[in-house]
Amino acid sequence: MKPFVLFAALFAFVGCTAERTAPPTDADHAEPRGVESHDHGSSDPHGGHVMAKAMLMVRTEPKDVEVGVPVTLHMMIHDDSGAMVEEFEVIHEKKIHLIVVRQGLDEFAHVHPELHEDGSFSIEHTFPEAGKYRLYVDHKPAGQSQATATGSVEVAGDVEPAAELVPNAPGRVQGEGLEADVAVGLAAKGATTITFQVLHESQAVDDLEPYLGAMGHLVVISADGAEYVHAHPTGESPSAPDGKVSFEAHFVKPGLYKGWGQFQRGGQVYTIPFVLRVPIDE
Repeated sequence: MKPFVLFAALFAFVGCTAERTAPPTDADHAEPRGVESHDHGSSDPHGGHVMAKAMLMVRTEPKDVEVGVPVTLHMMIHDDSGAMVEEFEVIHEKKIHLIVVRQGLDEFAHVHPELHEDGSFSIEHTFPEAGKYRLYVDHKPAGQSQATATGSVEVAGDVEPAAELVPNAPGRVQGEGLEADVAVGLAAKGATTITFQVLHESQAVDDLEPYLGAMGHLVVISADGAEYVHAHPTGESPSAPDGKVSFEAHFVKPGLYKGWGQFQRGGQVYTIPFVLRVPIDE
């Protein structure tokens, strides 16, 4: 087996709260280029957190990743004791949810790797631009709380800087094929409510379909990539007849964030990005 050459760690479900250096935990994968470890939080479905620790290990095949060339990502997760996580429970119809974003937050993908019998998982992915990509792996070890591991992959080539993030929410935002009016407000216990009124050609849609067991999914990441939220709709409604879907997100730090709402219509998943600034608490 080729050595795992990229290390990362599990950090707070809504963001990194500590950082340390950690040694390799597996003699078969003892060639780290850089070892990064963070305190990490397990989550409730709406972005709450309880502290925990673990590590994500990533190997790419081929080793050198190029723009536009399919690459297989081989991954495994080790818990805070150094033991490999081998059994996972289903969360929103999948055992592994992988979020891939480029530094600068201009490229986004939400995909689902294949889980193997030994607990490792893999997926073939094609990176559209050169640069550093962050990998966020949402999962639930058997009998434990839901958590998110993170790693990174460098894609060779001339790096085109991402456009500057400019807040556009609350307000109307444009996705590919759909748009939305996004409202942002405070909820109970200091949480932030983010509500999408999903539109097609400026008209509210009435035919949204469940996607991965929910009426929508929301990922929000800070500009520096350190803070991460993956939220699901509030309530248990199996439909959204008025095109409105609300999420409750917990932010532990102020700053600039980019989010991606995902909704299904006519069997197709649409992604609607937006940018917001989380204010400093007074």
